[in-house]
Amino acid sequence: MYGVYLVDDEVRALNDLLDNIDWLENGFEVVGFSTAPQSAHKEIVDKKPDVVFCDLKMPVWDGIELIRQIKASGVTAEFIILSAHAEFEASREFFLMEGFDYILKPLDRDNAALVLEKLSRKLAAKHNQTPTTRFVRSNSKNFDSLVDYVIKNYNKKLSLNELAQLFSLSPTYICSLFGKHYDSTLTMFVSTLRMKEASTLISETDTPLKEVASVCGYPNYHHFCRVFKAHFGKPPSTYREDVGS
Repeated sequence: MYGVYLVDDEVRALNDLLDNIDWLENGFEVVGFSTAPQSAHKEIVDKKPDVVFCDLKMPVWDGIELIRQIKASGVTAEFIILSAHAEFEASREFFLMEGFDYILKPLDRDNAALVLEKLSRKLAAKHNQTPTTRFVRSNSKNFDSLVDYVIKNYNKKLSLNELAQLFSLSPTYICSLFGKHYDSTLTMFVSTLRMKEASTLISETDTPLKEVASVCGYPNYHHFCRVFKAHFGKPPSTYREDVGS
C-alpha cells in the first residue's frame, strides 16, 4: 500500500478528494491531510509518504513552494498538483521540478483514476515490482476464487466492496494480497487484463474501435482512449495503423 498525503486550503476540496477517489482499490492509503501548507510540510517530512497531492493556489506557500520545501527536506515523494485549468496553464514550473502529473478541478473521477493507475505503475517500478496477471495460487481459497472471478469478468464493472462481500474478505485484505502475490492493485490488475484484450482485438481483428472499448469494459470511448494511450504510449487508432503497416 502506498502512502498519500493531501494538501488543500479548502476543506470542501479535501473532502472531495477523500470521499470521491477510490484510494484503496488503487493501492493507496491516505496517511494525512492538511489545509495549511507549512504544517503539512512538517507532517510530510515526518511521515515520508510515497505521494503528495497539493493544491496549486494556497496562501503563504503555494503548491510549487511547498514542493520545493519538501524536496529540500530530502523527501523523495511523487507529486500531483490540483488546479483549475487556467491556473495550471500558467504554471510550467511544476514539471520542471519533475512533478508527476496533475488533476484538474472540479474533480473528475475517471481522470483521477487514470492518474492513480499511472502512478501505481511508476511506484511499482520504483520499488522493483513487476505487476502480473498470471494466476498465482495464494494461501486463501476465497482470494483465489476472487481472482478467478475477476479474470473471467474483467470487462464488467467491479467494485472492491462488492467483491469483498461476495467472497467474504475485507477490502484491505484483498488489496494486501494483490500486492503480495501480483505486485499489483485491483484497478491495475483489471486494467491490464482489459488492455491485453483490447490490444488483441485491435491488432488481430477489424472490430471497430468503439466496439473494442465497449467489449473491454469501457462504455466511455474517450476514457478508453486515454487509458489505452497511457498503457501503450499511443492512441488505439495509431496502434492499429502501426500494427497494420
